[in-house]
Amino acid sequence: MRQLRRFNNLAVTTPVGTPDFNERKTVLIVGYGISGVSAYKFLSSRGHNVLAVDDSNPTDAPNTMSDIRWDDINIVVKSPSVPIMPHNRHHSVSHAMGLQIPVISTFDVFRLHNPNAKIVAVTGTNGKSTTTSLIFHILHEAGVSVQIGGNIGIPYFDMGPAEYYVLEMSSYELASSQLLDFQIACILNIDPDHYEFHGTFEDYISAKHAALDNASSKIVSCEDRYTMSKFSAAQDVTVVSTLNNPNADVYVHENTLRDRESQRLLLDFAGISNLLGSHNHQNIAMAYAVCRKLDVSPQEIVKSIGSFKPLPHRMNIVERIGNIIFVNDSKATNPSSAAKALATFVGYEIYWLVGGRSKSIDPLPYVNDYLAGVRKVYSFGESEYEFEDVFNGRKPTIKCGTMDSALSLAYKDAKREHGQAVILLSPMCSSFDQFKNYAHRGEQFTKMVLTLKECSGD
Repeated sequence: MRQLRRFNNLAVTTPVGTPDFNERKTVLIVGYGISGVSAYKFLSSRGHNVLAVDDSNPTDAPNTMSDIRWDDINIVVKSPSVPIMPHNRHHSVSHAMGLQIPVISTFDVFRLHNPNAKIVAVTGTNGKSTTTSLIFHILHEAGVSVQIGGNIGIPYFDMGPAEYYVLEMSSYELASSQLLDFQIACILNIDPDHYEFHGTFEDYISAKHAALDNASSKIVSCEDRYTMSKFSAAQDVTVVSTLNNPNADVYVHENTLRDRESQRLLLDFAGISNLLGSHNHQNIAMAYAVCRKLDVSPQEIVKSIGSFKPLPHRMNIVERIGNIIFVNDSKATNPSSAAKALATFVGYEIYWLVGGRSKSIDPLPYVNDYLAGVRKVYSFGESEYEFEDVFNGRKPTIKCGTMDSALSLAYKDAKREHGQAVILLSPMCSSFDQFKNYAHRGEQFTKMVLTLKECSGD
């Protein structure tokens, strides 16, 4: 395969060996999801001959593998989730590599067409969508020319022109891209996840660290030992802490946000009702650090945080029926994220809905400290037997088959409570066994809750 080298000089548009799109090319797109469709339309509009295939949804893609004449293919563009690691490399990627056809990511295509773009990259295991959205909101409110996109669900080619691009970067895209170059990159946290794509935790960490390796300014969490051990001594590293570390550049102290520069109170989290939970303290602190790097004033940042509307399916209170709160945290697809949800509802009687397609991560090291308030666990989907084994002897666990059954049983049990109760969908699993994605799962949960409310007459 022709090796593409990373470049840091944004004036260079086509480094040695990098495919360019200055002439008409025949391009094969592998993966025809949101990103693949967007890349297909973009490259087609530029006059290239574009083909696209998708193993997962072959009838949705415009081509099948039988249509592909490899002698005609100049470039292969892979969608983010198409695997490339040695243990799981997609057959099309392997074939292209054998023929020395360049294989690049959708981000690489964006970078080749936008060599001077100023990019803020946000990554991490949990919280990156909220942080990406919050940074965008603050910059937009401050009058900065800015667009948002990436893994948050807005493809690169659907963004309009701007001076700055705030991109949520998944580990898939970071591992697949060879033209990474960011003005600012931040890693919120790293916890075990996505073994099926990367193969090992070490490779997952390396993918995340690629964001910082290719950034002019780096922002890291003091509490992330995997990142601090590598980047704490590097130049131009901004450190954020949520555990009252006054040596950090931005830190949380007794439920308030402060920075080392002023040592003064910037924000009292007690007055923030739109971003529930202590895990959002880190999201806010990271967003603050990024926006200060871009010269937005502390006053403007704090004002914009107050007007931010939280993203759906992330600790959203769907409804209250009597003394019961229903919380949609469908985006919590791993144990670390679910632990943050449990911690938010300390003092409540928690009826916890878990399940979906397992990520084969032991949840107990993450959630064990927060199980005291959990009255029952309701498991559903492919992983229901797995969770029964995990929580057996710790908390009553009921296998429910479907999320609908889990919600109905949880509501029946929670109605017996006299104090504050919460029915929490924080499933620790991907959704692909019974739903299209986490958003579809969250939407169905919301509909089910509203139906319960109608039937209850409250």
